[in-house]
Amino acid sequence: MKPISVDLRARILEALKEGPSSLIIAKRFNVGASSVRKLRTQMERTGSLEPGAAPGRDRLIQGKAEKRLREIVREYPDATLNVYRELPLDAVGVAVSETTMWRQLERMDITLKKRPCERPNRTGRT
Repeated sequence: MKPISVDLRARILEALKEGPSSLIIAKRFNVGASSVRKLRTQMERTGSLEPGAAPGRDRLIQGKAEKRLREIVREYPDATLNVYRELPLDAVGVAVSETTMWRQLERMDITLKKRPCERPNRTGRT
């Protein structure tokens, strides 16, 4: 979700100076009442209207590493997650876990299905 713009934040704080409740201000500016209260608290604590940094951290595989991973998947379509995880190390110097590699491949819409759809290789009950 995108943060509220600094301009809108300033208008909300100006409206709060007039005295109505945060619920009325929230309805007027079409934002959540908790956002209005949090903005008021932020202004009292820091004196700044700027939104804080987004939570989380940057992806480990992006840019050149992502391009190289696509090439590797094309070269070795039957490889396992661990093979994909180890191959990019040589090319771009990125070290990731098996789970991170799985999530990255999922983001890139790459599946690791090894067999085409076919009937199960079982016989009936005995």
